[in-house]
Amino acid sequence: MDFGVLGPVTVQGHPISSGKQMIMLASLLCHANEQVTGDALVDAAWPLAPPSPSTFRWHLHSLRGVVGERLIRRGDSYLLAVEDGELDTARFEDLVRRADAEPPERALPLLDSAMALWRCEPYDGLLDLAVIRAEAARLAEARLLAVEARARVLMALGRPAECVSDLTAAVSAHPLRESLIELRLRALAATGSRAEALRMFDQTRRRLRDELGVDPSGTLRRLHEDLLHHDPAPRLLPPDIHAFTGRTAELTVLDGLLDHPCGVAVISGVGGVGKSGLALHWAHRSRDRFPDGQLYANLGEHTPAEVLSRFLHALGAAVIPVEQPDQIALYRQMLAPRRVLVILDNAPDSARAKPLLPGAPGCVTVVTGRSRFESLVADVGALPMRLEEMPLADAALLLSRIARIEVSRAAPLAELCARLPLALRVAGARLLTRPGWGVETLAARLTGEHRLDELRAGELDVRATLEAGYDDLPPTERTLFERLGLLRVPTFTAWMAAALLRVPVSTGGDLLERLAERQLLQPEGFDIAGQERYRFHDLIRLLARERAGTGPGHDAIVRRFLSCLLWLSREAYLREYRGRFRLIESDSPLWQPSGEVVPADPMSWMAAERATLSAAVRQAADLGQANLSWGLALAAVRLYEIHGHFLDWVQSSRVALQSCLDNGDDRGAAVMTMSLGTVAVFQKHHAQAVTLLTQALPSLDDDAFRALTLSNLAIAELALGQTETAITHLTEAAELARAAGDEVIEAVALARLAFHHDDPRPLLDRAGDLAAGHRRVSLMVLLCDLRVTLRTRCHVHADVLSNRLLTEVGLYGDRVLEREALCLRADSLTALGRAGEAAACLRRAHELALAQHALPEARRIAGLLGR
Repeated sequence: MDFGVLGPVTVQGHPISSGKQMIMLASLLCHANEQVTGDALVDAAWPLAPPSPSTFRWHLHSLRGVVGERLIRRGDSYLLAVEDGELDTARFEDLVRRADAEPPERALPLLDSAMALWRCEPYDGLLDLAVIRAEAARLAEARLLAVEARARVLMALGRPAECVSDLTAAVSAHPLRESLIELRLRALAATGSRAEALRMFDQTRRRLRDELGVDPSGTLRRLHEDLLHHDPAPRLLPPDIHAFTGRTAELTVLDGLLDHPCGVAVISGVGGVGKSGLALHWAHRSRDRFPDGQLYANLGEHTPAEVLSRFLHALGAAVIPVEQPDQIALYRQMLAPRRVLVILDNAPDSARAKPLLPGAPGCVTVVTGRSRFESLVADVGALPMRLEEMPLADAALLLSRIARIEVSRAAPLAELCARLPLALRVAGARLLTRPGWGVETLAARLTGEHRLDELRAGELDVRATLEAGYDDLPPTERTLFERLGLLRVPTFTAWMAAALLRVPVSTGGDLLERLAERQLLQPEGFDIAGQERYRFHDLIRLLARERAGTGPGHDAIVRRFLSCLLWLSREAYLREYRGRFRLIESDSPLWQPSGEVVPADPMSWMAAERATLSAAVRQAADLGQANLSWGLALAAVRLYEIHGHFLDWVQSSRVALQSCLDNGDDRGAAVMTMSLGTVAVFQKHHAQAVTLLTQALPSLDDDAFRALTLSNLAIAELALGQTETAITHLTEAAELARAAGDEVIEAVALARLAFHHDDPRPLLDRAGDLAAGHRRVSLMVLLCDLRVTLRTRCHVHADVLSNRLLTEVGLYGDRVLEREALCLRADSLTALGRAGEAAACLRRAHELALAQHALPEARRIAGLLGR
């Protein structure tokens, strides 16, 4: 059965036709499930004079006809039995009570249901009765409290406009109720009707003074002050970065965020690279594009829950939900109709930033941090931006603006700061706050061993910023980071990590990636051998070296790396020559990595590790590991020879030679002397070549290597006009190579010897057979064939042969053979009267000679062009 009193009294939705019976029913409902005396019922229904007993009984009988057995007599009293949920006031109070325990989004439908139970005033038409009046007043107060609760919920949900009309009606009926007035003022302010809210306050103040002789409460007065001075749009940005410089391309990308589908950008990079500065500068520059405000939070210092609460308060939420999912829902609902910029600074990862992303278009979010935020990129389509150290010109300009010095004087110092914005700002601050210091003073301090110690000014500390990614590293990653600091190579790959930790190559790659995720390594992409490479930022390399220290086992770790590099270099060499051209080997024990490293094209791996090899030769020499130093220098020779890296060849061989001399390694010294003599041949320093190669020969104990040395010596002797001696050495070289079973060296010696033989074809054919299956040696034999063809003045055939040779050399990538083939082709074209084509060949050969630092050859070619 349904009883209604929130309006006219009803049973099952129907009014009671008899006024007396309605009063008795209302009295019983005021005390549902409680006994009411017959006298009380009589007094309520017949206030002037009591009825006869029969009349009273007749009305009771008629009322029982409406409510049935629910009307129970107990002596002289009566009780109306009402079950749970049958009386609308009970339902109303239950809904309000449940709403009070729920978050806003679940409370609102409960309050809406509660308010829907009200049809008009409670016990409508019966308010003159004293017994009814007190209960009606209680219910009216409960309704006002529900109206206020619903208004707070709507504002918490970011829907203040929906509660304004309800509050207007309530305030009109209760113009002195300050709690209602406060809510209406807040709702008006939240909807942008600040002027109307101020007018309402003035009206309320006058009414309170006129009718009660009091001023508004402290709460209303404080709210009035807020209305007078408060900008309703949140403005939480910290100050703009001082002397912001450069980053033009990045600012342009951020300018396009409003047109980006998801409106989210993630700025990543090493600590101190200026991520926060870029985000803040752009935020200040773009404030006018976000009229509804700008929110800022440092997620490195605050949890998402703390930030959500702060943001919700700033956005005007009257009630903050307890549970985080409810906070997120409210936050996004409040942002949905607005255009707000959200800066989430120093976010440790995507998970920390995700709860704070707006859920609707119109808002823009910029997240900064060391993480690459791959989850945000994948899940919400965030625009990734990786920030690198500044270009030198911008770095020098920034330092000059901070320190107030000339840009030209700032440039060297900017390099010592590794062009890292934080380091530049620290250096500038130190110069500016130490009047006695000049640029040279700080530069000298930064050149020393303790550069990171000098990059600290107050709370700005470059080391502390860089260490933030190091301190929480797991043990294995920390060990790798420190050991990478022991190496002097410019970049790192998986096999290096494997050698440093004695782990499989695949594991080494995974560990490098984890360091990159923490911005302790910078990805460099894939090299020509398909290896992913990483590098240290210069200042992070210093940190790694500091953390590595100088432990007794460090030399052994570096030796393992060097021996691994030597093993891989020899493996590449053997694969390139298919085991048919042996390197003379040092007796150094080697460490073989677990996993495939050298690709199908071995020389591409050698080319990718060119800088590694040069650095490793020097580090091995500094460690006193002469055998490793000259072994690595020798292994790199084929790379230098093919690509014309003659300066690298000379420098590496000299470093290794000096190490051999310093450590008494006679065999290595002979090999490096031979290496220097060979590069002198390629550079056309023939007299020097003869001296060095002749000096090396007696100490070479390997027949194949002696054969190679004699073959190279013969080239220099021929250039110096010592033809007979050269032929003798070429003949001896072929015999030694044949005896040693080295087909490659034999093929080269025979092909060179053919030029000086009356019947060159058998020698060339034999050389071709020996070189079969090896591209470069076959190309060398073809080059000798071209020389023989030109000697016999078969210029048409030489034209065909040279064209073929250049095509194959281009595919192979041997720039030294290309230079020689171009010069020979120019000879054939000149003889055929095609001077223009010949000149084009010589110009290209001249470019290659200069690039290869073969200066005598470059001068010779320039002379030919001059003619």
